[in-house]
Amino acid sequence: MPVALAVAAEHRTIDAGESVRGRAIVARQQGNEDASTRVLVVGQIHGDEPGGLRVIAKLRDMRVPKGIDLWTVKSVNPDGARLRIRQNVRGVDLNRNFPRGWRTSTRGSRYYGGRRPLSQPESRAAARLIRRLEPRITIWFHQPYGFVVKTPSADRRVWRRYARLAGMRTAGLPKLPGTATRWQNHRFPRSDAFVVELPGGRISAATARRHARAVLELGRWLSRAA
Repeated sequence: MPVALAVAAEHRTIDAGESVRGRAIVARQQGNEDASTRVLVVGQIHGDEPGGLRVIAKLRDMRVPKGIDLWTVKSVNPDGARLRIRQNVRGVDLNRNFPRGWRTSTRGSRYYGGRRPLSQPESRAAARLIRRLEPRITIWFHQPYGFVVKTPSADRRVWRRYARLAGMRTAGLPKLPGTATRWQNHRFPRSDAFVVELPGGRISAATARRHARAVLELGRWLSRAA
């Protein structure tokens, strides 16, 4: 049964849904809810890629500039994070389970996209959250390639600027089926969702801080242009 969005204003959070094993998927707000630029940052979708969690922790300790409505999610795959596996506990790669470009794949493979699009509670929760917030930009953290992904469906000025702010290179990846960014950029053409591939392993506090600052500086730049 779908989990309805519940907004808890006193804590400035959105309960977007639950994982297969009942762990909450929660977004936390910082900044001004009436700001011109809404930014969503997801620390993790693959449970064996924990680097983005450190960026989220840094962001949650930082002051958000005026003009930015910041929302952060630690993980949309809390069960996978607990087990340190890429997929959710049903063996589905959540970043292959979104509707845009989804295709059938082999069950049991590392990139199994499920029996149908949005078949998993975690991907449905993420989609509901994005529909609710309609963020101007969404940044999805991954590992381990160490570059900002060139995202054809997003405005190149946005991901290129992030790369400069974070001191990273940009590089392309093959056009992958059923990813969150492909779906979001198609569903909300006025938004720009892109992937930041952090280096592999445990990232340093300095790296996490650099990326957190890049998020806020990118949001500030967009708010000035709004």
